[in-house]
Amino acid sequence: MGWGVRTLEKISHGAFVCEYAGEVISFEEARRRQLAQRSEENNYIIAVREHAGTGSVTETFVDPAQVGNVGRFLNHSCMPNLVMVPVRVHSVIPRLALFAGRDIEAQEELTFDYSGGYNGLQKKVCRCGSNNCTQFLPLDLSILNQRQWWWWWKEWQSSVNWRPLSS
Repeated sequence: MGWGVRTLEKISHGAFVCEYAGEVISFEEARRRQLAQRSEENNYIIAVREHAGTGSVTETFVDPAQVGNVGRFLNHSCMPNLVMVPVRVHSVIPRLALFAGRDIEAQEELTFDYSGGYNGLQKKVCRCGSNNCTQFLPLDLSILNQRQWWWWWKEWQSSVNWRPLSS
């Protein structure tokens, strides 16, 4: 299977658990690293989008693959017990803090929702086992350009034997 993290003690709702620490990288570098990966490899890159009242969006990409902490071993769940919140401490670049989204019992696995979008294009199977499991890990294709997205779409179509509905 893989790695995971369990708590040794009960954690109260709202308590800080850990930071999702890693190398802050550019959009272009996130794209390069994502495209260089094989589908069976672990992807630790998190893209966080913050929407301002003016309609602007700030994106931060964090890759803890080489420089990180225990946060990189937290698994995805479709019913997570942690919530990620961008927090700024003496910097304009946010730190990705994980807080308990509910009371968490001792020995419970710590998980968060990797979030994403583009339902139906995911390729990695989700094994979280929750009642509302989507069956696939979320996938963020926003770091792909249009040509790369088209290639990904064609690859997905062939992998699931996709056929358009006949009219």
